[in-house]
Amino acid sequence: MKLRNFFALVGAAALVVSCAPKAAPDPLAEALAAGELTTAEQLIEETLATATDETEIAQLTWTRDSIKLVRRDFCRDSAYVVDYIKKYIPELSVEQIEEWEASGVIEYKVIDGKKCYFRNAGPNVFRVDEWAMEFKKELSDESSLDYVLLKQIPEICAAGGNGELAAPVRMKVRHSITLKESGAIVPGDTVRVWIPIPRMDVPRQKDFVALETSENYYNDPTALHNTAYFERVITSAEDAAKPFFIEYEYTSYGQWYDMTKMETKPYDTESAIYKEYTAERFPHVVFSDRIKELTAEVVGDEQDPIKKASLIFDYITAKYPWASAVNYSLIPNIPEYVVANSKGDCGQVGLLMITMSRCAGIPARWQSGLMFHPDNCNLHDWCELYFEGIGWVPCDPSFGRPSPILEATGIGDKFFNTGIDSYRMIANLDYTRDYSPKRRFGRCDTVDSQTGEAETQRGMLFVGVDFSYSFRVLEYK
Repeated sequence: MKLRNFFALVGAAALVVSCAPKAAPDPLAEALAAGELTTAEQLIEETLATATDETEIAQLTWTRDSIKLVRRDFCRDSAYVVDYIKKYIPELSVEQIEEWEASGVIEYKVIDGKKCYFRNAGPNVFRVDEWAMEFKKELSDESSLDYVLLKQIPEICAAGGNGELAAPVRMKVRHSITLKESGAIVPGDTVRVWIPIPRMDVPRQKDFVALETSENYYNDPTALHNTAYFERVITSAEDAAKPFFIEYEYTSYGQWYDMTKMETKPYDTESAIYKEYTAERFPHVVFSDRIKELTAEVVGDEQDPIKKASLIFDYITAKYPWASAVNYSLIPNIPEYVVANSKGDCGQVGLLMITMSRCAGIPARWQSGLMFHPDNCNLHDWCELYFEGIGWVPCDPSFGRPSPILEATGIGDKFFNTGIDSYRMIANLDYTRDYSPKRRFGRCDTVDSQTGEAETQRGMLFVGVDFSYSFRVLEYK
């Protein structure tokens, strides 16, 4: 059972398998396509027991790991989801549930003959369905994050609107990974851990200092996923129980470009920046027919790159509400997923912004890490757009969705079209790139790098199962 170019992928309604054509049916591919994951796991273990080809072993191992990710994300039954929704809509009908399932508002997979629902399927209903939103209006209540932005945005804009670094915030942060007693770690294992840290090759971050670490670490500042790498041989339960951690300080700045005052030059289409950042990059920046048609529809006859970018930004922020996302590793093409399901979290709409911008001839790139707003620390992704004669300009379509608080700043929701606040930690300048040092196995998130990742010499470790992560700001200065 030798597989070539095999990917275990999850589509909008069923598990989708992509593998090279074969003369005879492939039992593993058939099991995966049918959602028979227990059978697939058994076939994988049987094949691994005798496999010798390193490529085949790597492919089978990742397929086995991806099945675990599917089971982790699609872990709810129908009763759980219905009970959650009925807390807010007591008279919920079977027909309404069926309608939401058919439209993708409620996501599920058929696994081993049973409907298994996305872990946040219930809450997502109230984020993406306008009728349901009326039953749970507190979701749109003002939060502490709103008040941080209400203060920060005018301060950043007052700096002039020419991309000046403004409103600096110095933060002391602790990020840790703690192994769990899952059985995945045994004495003699070498545990390898990667924890994202601020990069110093970006203008908006300065003066990084590592204050304390659990042990010596390695850092390659040129890696597109910037991390502190730790390695520990586990000789006892005490070794396994000690967290891997780094405490650090750095200063982060906000930035805003008032594009009404900016003039762009014609793009140098032969430049390295233009060629790289207007190109497709499989699997999540692809100019499919749907993306090309959508971009042409949104941009129309507009030729000015600033106005084109604004049209794309306005379309995305108005069209796609935020919703909790399945693991990115399980989505074959993230921008296509957003368009098909009419929803997306920060990284998903960010990748749609990048893809449509590139399709429209505007260089765009990924940027991500963590958000450290007081009382609102979380994972976060955004992007940057390049305008000739101006440079790279921040763009955060997830934060740019219209809201009363953004309007109250006096700048409006356009701020995040070409601006960003100070409470960010930039660790990544692209998606799906190698770690340094390289991992031997897959990782829990094959797209982003935010929580931290871990593995042993025997395989990858799973966040939430084999290890937990924690990050928090210890002090704002």
